[in-house]
Amino acid sequence: MAYFNHAFRKCFLVDSVDTVADETTSSLAASELAIVDGSTWLTVGTAGDETAGAQSFLVVGSLHATDTIGNNPGHGGYSESVKSKGIMPKYITKAWKTAVCTPTAATAEVALASDCVPCGSSIFLRMDVKGSPALRFLNHNAYAIGDSANVCCVDGQDYIDPAAALAEAGKQLLADPILAPFVREKVGGGIEITRTGLAAVVAPLGALVGGTGYTDGTYTDVPVSGGTGSGLTLDLTVSLGTVQATPTIACPGQGYTVADVLTILVPGGTAGTPSTIAVATIADTASYTIAEVQGSGYVESTDPVTDGVSAKLQVEGAYVETKFGTCSFDTRDFYGKEPVQIILSNLDETGEPCNDCGVASRTTGVMAQTQGETVLRDLLMSERYMQMPYNQGNRDSARIREIEHSDDVLAAVDRSALYVAFNILHSVPRFNNPTGTFDNDQYLYTFYVKSDSANLAAIETHLETLLALNADVVAFDETDACGSACTI
Repeated sequence: MAYFNHAFRKCFLVDSVDTVADETTSSLAASELAIVDGSTWLTVGTAGDETAGAQSFLVVGSLHATDTIGNNPGHGGYSESVKSKGIMPKYITKAWKTAVCTPTAATAEVALASDCVPCGSSIFLRMDVKGSPALRFLNHNAYAIGDSANVCCVDGQDYIDPAAALAEAGKQLLADPILAPFVREKVGGGIEITRTGLAAVVAPLGALVGGTGYTDGTYTDVPVSGGTGSGLTLDLTVSLGTVQATPTIACPGQGYTVADVLTILVPGGTAGTPSTIAVATIADTASYTIAEVQGSGYVESTDPVTDGVSAKLQVEGAYVETKFGTCSFDTRDFYGKEPVQIILSNLDETGEPCNDCGVASRTTGVMAQTQGETVLRDLLMSERYMQMPYNQGNRDSARIREIEHSDDVLAAVDRSALYVAFNILHSVPRFNNPTGTFDNDQYLYTFYVKSDSANLAAIETHLETLLALNADVVAFDETDACGSACTI
């Protein structure tokens, strides 16, 4: 009997499904799901095969293989299967599936136009890092300011190339010892440059001649020679002395022409036959690392207005929370529930926000949902409701957990994995309710299935055969989708 206005929740860990009829619940393997006929207490092959008008039970094999403390072999004790309350399909009021959501890092960017940095001036960028990762690490949010004061003009130049200005300011921000653990430049290149006639090499690359005589291995930032441009470097693999298809672009360089045939200067070995690759596609927009902009991969424009140069500095969250391993698990251990958040903004020379030139934007990070860490804690809570506590915090806790077999739950959950959650809400009307305080008792059953389980589809199908007996709830609602990153 429920005295609170929310559903009593019970959680199950499932990795297989029983579709054989007329088996007893004691025959279920650990984490094996079955639908049981309430009149016979035997499994049914599929829902709908129950005795007419009888209740059904959702039953999962116990994670506890033995029962040394329950000492009740007649009823199975702790090793007995875990059961729901009796379920009448007509009282199932809602069923939904919690999607598996992979985490996405927060991003931030600042874009500058060709005339945003007059010679003799500097840009100032402020980066703020917020969220629980920063608060736990520093006890306060963090920020730093970078500038382009080290970038100079040549005689007769009116504006500084915005890519060069952003690269210098970004380098300072990312080198800041307080911000460094939380952010990095965007993977693939933190400076995106658009320039009329840039002619940077972009994928796909053209025909490859693998060559011969090279030393096997994986090579990064391999330079090329020839063609009409400069600065292109490749990441590639050599196997059996030959460059394998297809190299990837490390730095796109500039000034190339379609059909240029470039010689790949592989550093390992002496080529019997040199390896070459053709330029198939060029573009006016390409991404460079900060090091490439400040090195030989990109040549700064001395007239960015005429050349139509614009640029973006792009960074992303990179913080990874340290955590204890399985052997020291405690339900009170911290685990990440919130990604770090990043804010990039323009400042003027007085330190005030500046919106006259340049545009700043960001996307919020999205945390993974139904992590193994959350699943484990939900299951341990259900265990407590069944009088099987997870002992912790005492000197002899490890020994007590061994006696009570409560570490069986810990061993069954992959804390680094993501799980799909199937939720069934069962509301039972109170036909004898003299007080009128609440009209029904609600029970929420959550079935966690590892997202890469080979039996995921079969488990969902088996549960939906029970739902289908209710004309109003025939399948799991999947509208509870992952939260998407918010552009600000």
